[in-house]
Amino acid sequence: MRDWRLLVCGLVALSVGGCGNDGMDDLREFVATAHADRRPRVEPLPEVKTHQTFVYSAADLSDPFASFNLRLHGTKTGGSGLQPNPNRRKEPLEDYPLDALKMVGTLSRGKRALAVIQAPDGTVHQATVGNHLGQNFGMITKISDEKVELIELIQGGLGDWIERQASLALAGE
Repeated sequence: MRDWRLLVCGLVALSVGGCGNDGMDDLREFVATAHADRRPRVEPLPEVKTHQTFVYSAADLSDPFASFNLRLHGTKTGGSGLQPNPNRRKEPLEDYPLDALKMVGTLSRGKRALAVIQAPDGTVHQATVGNHLGQNFGMITKISDEKVELIELIQGGLGDWIERQASLALAGE
């Protein structure tokens, strides 16, 4: 009886082993042979260029971060003498940055041109040459139909005041 059970177990194992084909033999063959004749193309390595070495010796040079190197020698703080007038009364359009203001049109009274400027809060203001606008102490120098030109005073890295050209173009619809 034991031999009988052993024989049945052996037959069951052989029959299960025979059913092991998963139907993917043709796929395995395709994968193995599909690119067998192709060789990958490898780009040649670029030529290594040798660079001439440079030895930097800063022992005999001045320290770029020393306090006397951070100021202009022989000049006062303020450089060219330009600076905004702290006693001047601020105009309403100086409360907003220049990029937040919109030029919406122009008016003219005789030979005097007026720019119509809209603030971010929706209020509309008239400005003429000599008026100030923007937060960088900008003063209007010219008004045309397309734009308002102004000169701003900005503070440089060393504390001096520098003039910078700026403009405010007519806003498109």
